[in-house]
Amino acid sequence: MTDRPLPPLSTLQAFCAIAETGGFGRAAGRLGLTQTAVSHQIAQLEGWMGGRLFDRGRHGARLSPLGLRLHPEIASALALLESALHQAREASASPSLTIATTPEFSSQWLAPRLEAFCRRYPKIEVRTAVGYQRPDFSSVDLAIWLGHGGPDLVTEPLLLDEEFVVCAPTLSSRLPSRGAIRAAPLLIYRGMRHTVLDWQRWYEQVTVRDAPFADFDIARAVDEATVFDSFEKMLQACGTGQGFALVRSSLVAEHIAAGSLVRCFVERQPAALNYAMLYPPGALERSSLALFRKWLVSETEHS
Repeated sequence: MTDRPLPPLSTLQAFCAIAETGGFGRAAGRLGLTQTAVSHQIAQLEGWMGGRLFDRGRHGARLSPLGLRLHPEIASALALLESALHQAREASASPSLTIATTPEFSSQWLAPRLEAFCRRYPKIEVRTAVGYQRPDFSSVDLAIWLGHGGPDLVTEPLLLDEEFVVCAPTLSSRLPSRGAIRAAPLLIYRGMRHTVLDWQRWYEQVTVRDAPFADFDIARAVDEATVFDSFEKMLQACGTGQGFALVRSSLVAEHIAAGSLVRCFVERQPAALNYAMLYPPGALERSSLALFRKWLVSETEHS
């Protein structure tokens, strides 16, 4: 051990934020600081270390050899420290969180991951409120919702989605080279309007750029589409070759990775609305909610 004081915790947090985001500006946004303040913190840390931690360039900041060696250990130590402090703060109570979201986001994205959060923070009880009605923040702590929450809520972007069409591999393998969209019915579900996954809008966007669908009667196809009670049931039917489903990338990533669904057309477009975290100002002062928010951000970065 040495009597030399350790560098301030804020300099280590800034170091990890730059390493994880790839830039001083992006790190400043994550930390809620100015870029100048972050630069000063790194200069202070580099002075303490006696070496350069980042190589700055036109495309951002890359870890130097010294930075590469230090980052895993510092990030791990900060995570352990944060977890220990939060758990100690919550030790005198049994905190609970109520998270509101839509049925499709709950079943396809949140539920498969939530067990990992509960294992990591077993004292935090997480409840989910699933539905299409706008969340009531008198009983909801945080919502994962499409679009902006309004002036009375903090809106923090969570995922950037693309919209595209998927089908079963067996159906994709026998699609004709021309007029493929006529080869099977369109599939929709009753929550579709709420999720802004609209066949009509998708069709209008892709036909502006591409001709193959130009003479397809989308209105009639939607009227004749097979309707399912939920997004989950629609995906199950799609996976058995019953038709085409219009989806957003975050909700089908696991299905595509597993090969149960495939993207059957090259046409795709950015989603009109994206999932965001909504919560009242000051809500993150609750340690349990701050932990859940950080976990959500980490999950999206690795998904």
